[in-house]
Amino acid sequence: MRRFLYDIKLDATRIAFHNRADLTWHSVLDEAQKRGARWVYAVLDRAIEEYPDDEILRRLRDGAAVRYAEGPSITSLPWRGSGGPPLEKILGTQSSLVPVSYLEIGIRRAQAVARIQVSDGSRGTGFLIPGDLLVTNHHVLGDRDAAAGATAQFNYQKTVEGRDAEPEELCFDPDAFFVTSSDDDCTIVKVAGEPSARWGTIALQPARVELGERVNIIQHPGGDQKQLSFFHNLVVYVGEGRVQYLTDTLPGSSGSPVFNKHWELVALHHSGGWLLEPGTKDRFFRNEGIHVDRVVDVLRRCR
Repeated sequence: MRRFLYDIKLDATRIAFHNRADLTWHSVLDEAQKRGARWVYAVLDRAIEEYPDDEILRRLRDGAAVRYAEGPSITSLPWRGSGGPPLEKILGTQSSLVPVSYLEIGIRRAQAVARIQVSDGSRGTGFLIPGDLLVTNHHVLGDRDAAAGATAQFNYQKTVEGRDAEPEELCFDPDAFFVTSSDDDCTIVKVAGEPSARWGTIALQPARVELGERVNIIQHPGGDQKQLSFFHNLVVYVGEGRVQYLTDTLPGSSGSPVFNKHWELVALHHSGGWLLEPGTKDRFFRNEGIHVDRVVDVLRRCR
């Protein structure tokens, strides 16, 4: 990082290097923005030198908007988890050992997860459930017209050899089935082409979520290729139809499935943000999902 700043001649004394990497980068961009557009472009140019194939970096450099389906703001809500000794105690009481089959089951679940591309250029994530239905957020696909103009891209990911896999892009069929709930930020829509036969499905059924439980999210962060959030993934609050957790996401992850350690669906990810924990100077990235029971209710109400 210091070498990066030296190369673009940006003052490193104003950067907090002791923070997490993402916070450090935020400090770099913030400092560059304060100095003017030339410095922001210098950061982008240097980043493109390191990652010449990154589509988002190039679009930003060219002035093209990179759009994501934006989740509702939750930063005004109180932090319902905690850091410090209580959190360390929770982490210390859990074994991180899992059977080898854990990885195989996760790969199967990942097949049913797709990147959603909306006609306005925004991107999100969704996943298949039985009946060739796809679940995502209301703020990703808010009505039938949005669904009719969008596509679901399956297998948009890297292969084990590190190459780009061959994706399959399918259209939605909202005339066959479409239901949405703005209150629970959930949309369920039919996918044309019988994708379940090739990509499988994720069971949609009521589930119990425990405080302190570990959760994983399969997602398309930043609208990029499919990824799995696998580390420091802890549930810190469950209630009022919502689940809050420390698992990493990015814009574009809206609509991703949230799983427990048994790879059972427990929530529909919909938003996140930085929040100052009361009584401290520490900020935590809190994410939130819609409890799976609410998603089940949305589907039941229309049948």
